[in-house]
Amino acid sequence: MGVKLQNIIVRKHIRYQDLVGKIIAIDAPNIIMGLFNFTRKNPDASDASLILDRTQRPIFHLYGLLYRVNFYYSKGIFPIFCFDGKVSELKRVVSKDQLKDFLFTQKWYELAVKESNKKLARQIALSKEYMWQNIIKESKQLLGALGIPYIESPASAESQCAYLVKKGIVNFSNSQDFDSILFGCPSLIQNLSKSLRRKVQGKWQYQKIQTLHINLHKNLKNLQISLFQLIDVGILIGTDYFPGITGIGPKKALTLIRKYKNIETLILKEYQNFDFHELTPYIIKRVRKIFVFPEVLESLDNIHWNFPNKTRVMSLLCREHHLDKNRVNSNLAKFEKNYKTCRENFIFKKDYLKPKQATLDYLL
Repeated sequence: MGVKLQNIIVRKHIRYQDLVGKIIAIDAPNIIMGLFNFTRKNPDASDASLILDRTQRPIFHLYGLLYRVNFYYSKGIFPIFCFDGKVSELKRVVSKDQLKDFLFTQKWYELAVKESNKKLARQIALSKEYMWQNIIKESKQLLGALGIPYIESPASAESQCAYLVKKGIVNFSNSQDFDSILFGCPSLIQNLSKSLRRKVQGKWQYQKIQTLHINLHKNLKNLQISLFQLIDVGILIGTDYFPGITGIGPKKALTLIRKYKNIETLILKEYQNFDFHELTPYIIKRVRKIFVFPEVLESLDNIHWNFPNKTRVMSLLCREHHLDKNRVNSNLAKFEKNYKTCRENFIFKKDYLKPKQATLDYLL
């Protein structure tokens, strides 16, 4: 879902030339879901318009990530992809062992393919137990084969991206959601895509977009609140960890927090006007802790960008998914060319690198 802060946050257009030689942490699940939304027609997440290969599995993430990373390199950008770890029980109820379910359905799927049971293979491949888990697994495999570093966060990808920016390891975080700024991300990039258009949900229509930059410090100064208070605004309007208070939108939440300074005082003063019964002290404490003290991977000693391993890429895309070899080869040739250009741009701008980016020294 993501926190809906767009009505109170100032976003400014940023040019691609301003991103040359920069390192950007990518909220991988957010970007992959964006690729998924771009390829489907039905707003209920059904498979009506998904393109499947002959094994009945979706391929939007494979071509999508290949094109997306190629685009990053073509603009002189080095990406680091961050993936989610464990899911907070506040985000959604986890009633099943997802890994166990996936491994079971994976074996079931492989048996269906072996027996040429196309109908059953399709049913399993598109099931909630199998599809998304397999998409994430294959996305990591493809990124590794392409020589792109990725991080498996202990918790949320957004918090890991924010940490990388705060520590100066990367220059920006990239996500369509605003959660990253609640995690204290100093600089957030949105709409970072080649097409500069977004699909209207549930329709075969597209709207033009601009690449936008959010500066957290400037926004807090403009809003006249602290980061801690912005988190309280997020809790009031709704985050992935709490659905929000009915009747309170972004502008109303901002006005109330400016007036009362924090949620606790707000509840005491406004309990007759809003229903706060679900916003217990326990929930307030837990959600604040997630944003203020997130679980992140702090040891990052082996971040490298390498030439793609053509054999591994061809195996995943062409042997396992039967994608067109000529098309894949053509895109890999462009990929290698863009990687070389990007690397040269990075070396040219090495004097602008911060000392903390020591993991990149092998490029210099």
